[in-house]
Amino acid sequence: MKKKVLWACLSFCLSILTIYALFYNSGLSLSELIQDINEATPEWLIPAALCMFGFIFFEGRSLVLILHSLGYKTKKRHGFIYASADIYFSSITPSATGGQPASAFFMHKDGISGVDVTVSLILNLTMYTLAIITLGLFSLIAFPRVFLEFTLPCKVLILIGIMMMILLTVFFIILLKKQRLLQKLCYIIISILKHLHFKAAAEKLRKRFDTIIQDYNECVVTLAGKKRLLAKTYFMNLLQRISQILVTTFCYFAIHGNLSDGLKVFAIQTYVIMGSNFIPIPGAVGISEFLMFFGYTMLLDEETAYTLAILGRGISYYTCCIISIITVILGYIALRYKQKKEAKQ
Repeated sequence: MKKKVLWACLSFCLSILTIYALFYNSGLSLSELIQDINEATPEWLIPAALCMFGFIFFEGRSLVLILHSLGYKTKKRHGFIYASADIYFSSITPSATGGQPASAFFMHKDGISGVDVTVSLILNLTMYTLAIITLGLFSLIAFPRVFLEFTLPCKVLILIGIMMMILLTVFFIILLKKQRLLQKLCYIIISILKHLHFKAAAEKLRKRFDTIIQDYNECVVTLAGKKRLLAKTYFMNLLQRISQILVTTFCYFAIHGNLSDGLKVFAIQTYVIMGSNFIPIPGAVGISEFLMFFGYTMLLDEETAYTLAILGRGISYYTCCIISIITVILGYIALRYKQKKEAKQ
């Protein structure tokens, strides 16, 4: 808990410094920013806000689909809580997967077994990564010039991001398809414990691992035979990533950008996500904003590019974090109430 609080404070400080740096470098005053936002077309800000909610909803929907296939009658609102926990804690930890333990906490409290939680989260994260790779390939094929117009440091970050996503996808597929490898890793840990003269602990761990691996294998086999489920979870994750990217696209339209450049803005934002997704900084704060700025200057003057970066990031990241933490708090309160009610019965 202390680490989570520490990362939350660090994320907040980085956010303040980033916003200050954006204002300092652009010469844009707060009053000018407020004026630009006030002059934005509300008809475009509404779908931007809806897409922000879609980013949470589609992840939750994907998890619910997976859990339904494993025999759990999970409700959609619970999926929204799982996704909110994942998104918020991923935003305040230096890892794209930092929110999964928080998501797992709520899933476990809803009576989902540890093995089913693990497999569900791994499968969802695999599809999540595949969705980013799909959109990245679309941008590279449809808008290669956009990538070439980024500065060299931006290009390096984007290429590193692509490589990391491919490696992560391969790793998750191995975990899902090559259970023997996972079993070997477990036995290596047990062997190390034996060499360290923790024989009793090693034997206890071996028995537990055997049960877990058996349950894990059965769970993976159950999911592997459901191709429609795999297609649906991939599609849900694709919609999640598209929703996140469309937030900035709609913000671009809101500040009176050319409708004909909509797909180009979509491609720029896709490159931004690929270049910042695996940076070990909470929420990639600072990196995302400056990648956005350099990308948007391809279409806009510097002042307008800063405005778009702050507006788009403000809705897609900061507002999303606020909605997510409110959902997590309400979900935790509801959980505590349910536990107290069951204890009285």
